[in-house]
Amino acid sequence: MSLKIDEKEGDVTTTPTAGSVIAELSNAIDPVLQKRVMLKLDAVVLGCFGVMYLMANLDRNNLGNTNIMGLPEDLGLKSNEFGNAVTLFFATYVAFEAPCSIALKVVGPKNLLSVCMLGWGVTCLGMGFITNVQQLYACRLIIGAFEAGLIPCINAYIGMVYLRNEMSLRSAIMYGFSALAGAVGGLLASAVSNINAGGLPSWSWLFIIEGIITIACVPVLYTIFPKDPRTAWFLNEQEREVMRLRFELNPHLSLEDKFSWAKVFSAFKDPKLYLHAVLEFCVSLSLFSFMTFLPAVIRGLGYASVKAQLLTVPVYLWATVAYIGIALASDRIGLRSPFIIGACIALITGYTMMLASTTIGVRLAAVFCLGTGVYATCGLCIVWLNSNFAGHFKRATALGIVYR
Repeated sequence: MSLKIDEKEGDVTTTPTAGSVIAELSNAIDPVLQKRVMLKLDAVVLGCFGVMYLMANLDRNNLGNTNIMGLPEDLGLKSNEFGNAVTLFFATYVAFEAPCSIALKVVGPKNLLSVCMLGWGVTCLGMGFITNVQQLYACRLIIGAFEAGLIPCINAYIGMVYLRNEMSLRSAIMYGFSALAGAVGGLLASAVSNINAGGLPSWSWLFIIEGIITIACVPVLYTIFPKDPRTAWFLNEQEREVMRLRFELNPHLSLEDKFSWAKVFSAFKDPKLYLHAVLEFCVSLSLFSFMTFLPAVIRGLGYASVKAQLLTVPVYLWATVAYIGIALASDRIGLRSPFIIGACIALITGYTMMLASTTIGVRLAAVFCLGTGVYATCGLCIVWLNSNFAGHFKRATALGIVYR
């Protein structure tokens, strides 16, 4: 084979005959058949990832919903203890991201992500029975540890099986499930707001219901998710051959990349890692504050708790549609930075409107403006990073270090 990935640096290199090899393999792939293969792959792989992502965001961000359902009062939270609970999630989340990303290929996505999902689902269920702030802190730390493996591993897997001009839309679908989780969480929270069964308050039932749903999804997803896309159960032999040719044609698709510490440390030698880290840190501040505190922000506009939960739904739905549109344009043009800059301008506009006006209508419009930019900035930044690092272990290390 004339194309390879450098063993030390994880960069794509070519030999003089690479052009003829690419032409030969390209002609061997029927575009109609390839489209059918990718639709099947998207339906199964992105469907599984989407459900995982949706449940992870529900179980992570339900604390924002319970903030206006009486949890702080029932647990006797004082001063900044609620904020501490939000922040503690990231202590273990950050610590376990890079190890989980690196372990993805060794353990396998099916095994790693199933264990992670079961872990955060059981913990979310347990949060329905907490009685003090110490238990709240402990549960948030545990959820952070289990969820740390999900998002970097999803993005690493996307980088392993999709071409660069296919990544933005797939990433948009994932972030669309994240935004959809906000809408579902708002609807679910409003539905259980008046439940006080079994001697438990309504916020307890929100944790319990979401935890049970997550746990129930694990065996189903484990059964459906393919171990290797080249031998996937939902592809026939002709379609599997197309998938194998895609991997031969595109050397950055790296299912066969062998582990070495040199590949891991090569990420730290690349200055792009630190530029991406600064960029991702800045945009992630907006993303996680938006997801956690949106119900409280809308309630602060003068709406009752149940109505505030419901009003988060159109905001998240709009954010989903906006990001998918932006991602499609980014893939079509083949550029990331202009769209990231545009999304950042939408964020700045939203914050300015929120600070400059006291009118409810203007502030509500500002929330929609924030939704336009917040998912697009984070999602496209990850796609940009995925395209800038070749070799699975170099890319996985970068994703684990940078992504929050």
